[in-house]
This record gives sequence, structure tokens and C-alpha cells, in this order.
Amino acid sequence: MGDFKITPFLMDHSAFDAYAFLIEADGKKLFYSGDFRSHGRKGKLFYKFLRTAPEGINALLLEGTLIKERASSSKTFKTEEAVESEIVKVLKKYKTIVFGIASSQNIDRMVSFYKAAKRTGRLFVIDVYTANILSGIEKDTIPHPSKNYPEIKVFFPKHLCDKLNRLKRKDMMFDFKQYKITRDEISKNLFNVFMMVRPSVKSYLERIENIGASPVIYSMWEGYMEEAENSDFIKYITKEDDSLVHRIHTSGHADVRTLKEIVNRLKPDKVIPIHTLNPKMYVTHFKNVIEVSDGQEIEI
Repeated sequence: MGDFKITPFLMDHSAFDAYAFLIEADGKKLFYSGDFRSHGRKGKLFYKFLRTAPEGINALLLEGTLIKERASSSKTFKTEEAVESEIVKVLKKYKTIVFGIASSQNIDRMVSFYKAAKRTGRLFVIDVYTANILSGIEKDTIPHPSKNYPEIKVFFPKHLCDKLNRLKRKDMMFDFKQYKITRDEISKNLFNVFMMVRPSVKSYLERIENIGASPVIYSMWEGYMEEAENSDFIKYITKEDDSLVHRIHTSGHADVRTLKEIVNRLKPDKVIPIHTLNPKMYVTHFKNVIEVSDGQEIEI
């Protein structure tokens, strides 16, 4: 691109198609880590990168989402496969519908949800928004509503359908009509359903018969659970029975051990904190750290 040479490196991350970038110009090399980790379903990509990483990096822009206020608070995180196994145990434990709460854009988690449902003989029921996310990736290896994944069914919350109608995007509903599951079908097969939900579908759930206090798998950052909308929704699902709440999650970002691996491999002249709440803690883990504020110019 003009005077710049840009080389992408596909990385392991909870979102789909995450890249790091090597940017070269005027004899200098800048490496941008992007968001990454090594404990997800594509963890092999990180270790492949370590084997083929570029040399002579002048500056590394390094994400630090999991760098904490105290160095001693750093920890490693469970793998996505471990998350799947924990979900399987919960699904086997209950003889009723189980609800899952996670981000539809956390593709690795959607795969874990689907695989856990399949391993336990349950349908994986998703809303039309999630159906569009998974199908939009256009990868046969990503579970999505299709003849290749008969265990996936789609429900159609009214507020989402109304929004698509206003946007003149009925096609985003009609593409999945053959995979539709109705409220009545859900009600009659509660023991056979693992259903992904969010607070906005509460009115839909209220119209499904035979649902009592139900278990929920919460698979997001703990901080979101403190938000009133989420906590109230979980209380509605469980009828305020805390024993029905199962927190099963792992981060989409690199732990400190993984961050150190990339720094030790790249050996940058400078490490610049990005995507972190604790840039001042970088010096406890890395050498040659330079804090740069938004809009500040530096020379490498």
C-alpha cells in the first residue's frame, strides 16, 4: 500500500478472522499484535506464528487486556475444549431446557455450545441474529443452520423480525425459515433443548409454556453480569435460584505467559501498550516499554 508493506498473520482469538500485522516502511518494522490468545480452538496458529515470526522488530504494539493492576494477579486460562467439556456436564445434569448466555460474535464459544449440545443429544436453538452471524462467515466448518447441521434450529423473536421488516431485510429471516422451531415445539421438547438467549428475548420466553426455574450457562465476562439488565434476566430464568447459574467461560485474550512468549520471540526494540486498562503494569513484565497517549507522535 504505497510506501508501506503490510503482512497479515492469522491469530487465535474468540472472534473470527483476527489478524496481527507486520508493517514495514523506510527500513523500519512495526508489529501490531491485534487481539489474540493461545488457548482457543485455533491455538496452533499462535505456535505456528512463533516458528515463523519476523525478525528485527523496532516496535511492538501489544494488547494487554488481561494485564492486571497487580503482577501477582496474572493467571492462565482454561482452553476452549475445557469449556466445552464443562458445558457437557451441565447439559447432562438436567432433564429440562438449559439456557446459554454468550456473545453471538464469540465464534469459538458458539462452536463449543454447538458441540456440547450435539454430544448430549440436544438441539442447539439460536435466534435469527445469531443464525445470520454464523451463516455469514461462509465456512462449512463453522456450525450454522443448514442441512449439514440438523441439530441447529432457529427461533424468531418479534422485536428482531420487526426490525428486519423496517430495514427491508426480510431475506435475513426467510433464509432460515426451513430451520425454524416454534414455541410449541420447544415447550414439548424442553429436555431436548439447549437455547441461546439474551435479555431482549424475554418476551419470547414468557410465551413458551411449561418453563419453570431453569438452569443457565453464563459464558461471558463476569463484569457484564453486574449490569442490571443481565442480572435481572438471569433471575427471571432461574426464578432467583442461584444454584442454577453455571459460570463457564474463558477469555478471548492472551494471558501474561502468552504475552511474554510473543515478546521473547519478536525481541522488539520497544513495547508499546495498547488495548489495556493497566499500561503502567507493562514494565513489571517487559523491558523497553514506552507508554504512548492517543495522538502522541513518536519516532521508531
